[in-house]
Amino acid sequence: MKRKSRKQTKQITKSISPSKTNTVSKKGFWVEHRYAALILFSVPFLLYGYSLTFDYVLDDKMVLSENSFTQRGFSGIWDILSHDSFQGYIDSRKGLLIGGRYRPLSLVTFAVEVQLLGKVPLVSHSINILLYAFNGLLLFRLLNELIPEKKHTPFYYHLPFIVSLLFVLHPIHSEVVANIKGRDEILALLGCLATLYFLLKARSLKRHALLISSGCVFLLALLAKENAITFVAIIPLTFYFFTDFELKHFRVVCIPLLVATLVYVGVRYWVMGYFLNTGMNVTGLMNNPFLGATVAEKFATIFYTLGLYAKLMFFPRPLTHDYYPYHIPIIGWDDPRSWASLMLYMVMIGYAVSSFREKNIVSFSILYFLCTLSIVSNLLIPVGTFMNERFVYMPSVGFCLLLGYIITRLLADTWFRNLQWGRRVSLVLLAVIVSGYGFKTITRVPAWKNTMSLNRAAVSVSTGSARANCFMGVALYTEAAAIKEDLARKLSKYEEAEYYIDKALSIYPSYPDALKMKAGILAENFKHDRDLGKLLNGFYDILKVRHLPYVDKYLEYLNRRRLDIDRLIDFYHRTGFLLFAEQLRNYSLALKYLNYGVSLDPDNLTLLLDLTKIYYFKKDYRKILKIAERGLALDAENKEFEQYVGLALKGLAGRN
Repeated sequence: MKRKSRKQTKQITKSISPSKTNTVSKKGFWVEHRYAALILFSVPFLLYGYSLTFDYVLDDKMVLSENSFTQRGFSGIWDILSHDSFQGYIDSRKGLLIGGRYRPLSLVTFAVEVQLLGKVPLVSHSINILLYAFNGLLLFRLLNELIPEKKHTPFYYHLPFIVSLLFVLHPIHSEVVANIKGRDEILALLGCLATLYFLLKARSLKRHALLISSGCVFLLALLAKENAITFVAIIPLTFYFFTDFELKHFRVVCIPLLVATLVYVGVRYWVMGYFLNTGMNVTGLMNNPFLGATVAEKFATIFYTLGLYAKLMFFPRPLTHDYYPYHIPIIGWDDPRSWASLMLYMVMIGYAVSSFREKNIVSFSILYFLCTLSIVSNLLIPVGTFMNERFVYMPSVGFCLLLGYIITRLLADTWFRNLQWGRRVSLVLLAVIVSGYGFKTITRVPAWKNTMSLNRAAVSVSTGSARANCFMGVALYTEAAAIKEDLARKLSKYEEAEYYIDKALSIYPSYPDALKMKAGILAENFKHDRDLGKLLNGFYDILKVRHLPYVDKYLEYLNRRRLDIDRLIDFYHRTGFLLFAEQLRNYSLALKYLNYGVSLDPDNLTLLLDLTKIYYFKKDYRKILKIAERGLALDAENKEFEQYVGLALKGLAGRN
């Protein structure tokens, strides 16, 4: 069996050498394959045409709608090329994300759009769909170079066509296409496939100019997104598996890739000041989801997410854009899901390695999937989240190749003895998969219509995500704030927003964005119910977790209004002394809140005594003496003030 397999492999390899690949008729490749090309070009528009009516959502504001560099059009291109890709949005908050982001190519295309056509979502969505269609067509063209067509076989049964069709139909791509920001993924894969195509043509046509073109295109792919660097391994593997290229000639293939990579690394380092990591300690859970996890838990969780990727490839349901803590739970090696995933990947690696010399398509598909997934797996470098569906856009090519090969070659030609029955079964299976993928994509795309629809879809799936619940709360709060006349509806929206914010805080109690939104909702409700006690108790619960400048500003507003002074003073005593001084030992904040109270009632003995005690902790004897003497002037029989006067005098005498 093994000898026969290797013999067949050699014959196949020889037959698909680029110098001897499918000879294109005089009509030209695209004329010859016009029906396949028309289908592959049309399907993306049929699936994603509805997105032409969509607005900017999610990260679109970071790269386009609210990015100051892209909004300047041509004049912002230099800033795009010379800064972190999110710098035009986050301004001074450099290093916010682990490793930074340098992906200028898609931002340059956005700047050109703005300059020529203005800020129009329709244009951006149209370009995304068009580029996605080009991805499918280029994949089809490339596979036709690598895998020979069988004679007298209808085009819809050819492996290159089926693989490309599965690719453009796969629902997991909906985020990349329907979300404008996903253009970086599309451009990166487009550049990588074009690089491989140019290198194949450079060899078969013996045109050295195509080698230079391949290096230039690969540099553009790297500038689109960093994961293109995995093609430094993928391209030599492709030549090994699908051509009779000798090892000694691999330098011809590798030189353009390595030169482009070195240029990219140099440019990235010049712009960012580092290559992979800022060296900064990222303490926010939303940018470092493994905070608080042990090393064992981290890697158990990583392998669990790798298993989820494999599952979503085969069965893309449910889909969500939010895999933040803790939609993906932190698990240990005592959880069978981590072991099941590890075993799956060990089997995949084992098969790929054992079949490597046979050069079969299954082995190549697995190696392609593993190589392109490695850089976004969290195994090599942290990516700032557990996982994302857009991360498998590039790896999905390997899966589609594997699935297409199983359907057209293994199922029909190998597993069934009767070729006719085998093809019938495979066509039925293909029809089921194509219908399922198409239906799932069409029903998933509307989630990206606007912010509210996206958040509604997210909280229905990512129920354990603090981020999804917080974003839903923010969207509802924004919607409520825009309601001017219908008070009942406005309050209902605030109530719903508070539900999601409370849910986010139950998952991540110190979540800064959720705490800010909680404070905002409390303030809005106070405008209508005038329940100061409820407002202050809510502020106190927030301040127990994190100090918020917004709360300070609102308290200053309440002080100016002098609403219920006694209740405010009690709050300042509880917050300033009992919370910040005694519990948290944050004396600067304690003094700030107590002085808020003193500004309302300079003669309040409770607050004056609180201040005296804090200054005693700080050993500020002059302040102690001044405040304690004032307290005695108000209450001459107060023994505590009398005691502190003595301690202050003794302390000052000791210093002298």
